[in-house]
Amino acid sequence: VGPAPLSAAQKATLHRAEERLVHRCMHDRGWAYRETPPDDPSVRDRGPGRSFPYLVTDVAWAETYGYGDAFTPAAGAAPDARRAAPARTGQAVPARPSADWARALYGTGRQVSVELPGGGRLSTSDRGCLASARKTLYGDLGRWFPARRLSDNIDVFVRQRVRDDDDFKEGVAAWSRCARTRGHDVASPGQLRAELDRRTPGSTPAEAHAREVRTAVVEATCARSSGLARTLRQREAYWRPRVRARFREELDELVRLERAALPEAATVLRTPAPNP
Repeated sequence: VGPAPLSAAQKATLHRAEERLVHRCMHDRGWAYRETPPDDPSVRDRGPGRSFPYLVTDVAWAETYGYGDAFTPAAGAAPDARRAAPARTGQAVPARPSADWARALYGTGRQVSVELPGGGRLSTSDRGCLASARKTLYGDLGRWFPARRLSDNIDVFVRQRVRDDDDFKEGVAAWSRCARTRGHDVASPGQLRAELDRRTPGSTPAEAHAREVRTAVVEATCARSSGLARTLRQREAYWRPRVRARFREELDELVRLERAALPEAATVLRTPAPNP
């Protein structure tokens, strides 16, 4: 049995401490920096930002938001890219970060990397304010970063397994038959969304939204009535523990490093943020 996972409150403490350390470092280098609050999935999932990794499955949500932001690029894919407020201290914040601001935050030169299963590599510099903050909290960036990024991508690995699962493919075929009975001759939810042109010439925003809602409602209705939504829950429940077992060593390492960082994080947060 591995170490007990951190609570949401403990994870939020680490996030706030990292942001505070980055803020101090950027301030010391003459840059303004706005600390980003911890993500609150409970708030996000109640609105248009709710995530549907395979297809929309909530009919009531689709009736309100259509597709919302469900299929925009996921913010979690590059969590370090969400930071903003690139300006010299005492100056107005520009719309986009400058190269100098980005170098101060992200660093350049030597990289810490992790290879992802199936190909691909994620890397971060071991210099810059972000690396400095993480070294202060976790000590060894070479241990923390690979474990953190593998953990961040567990959902991605699970979804890859699910999409290759024969039960999932059969479920999509059943979903397609349902969609055809509702006037959409498509083989997959992706094809259904592809036929939805939000920029239909001459249509008003209200008309475009109404069309989007109708399409999303078909997607969600068929997800339920075809049994695909149930299949997704079952196959995710099957694959998730198997994927986590594959990365058990890295996941346990991450918990140990982050749990050990909690006292330092509490100390960091007792010091107020720098003045602009």
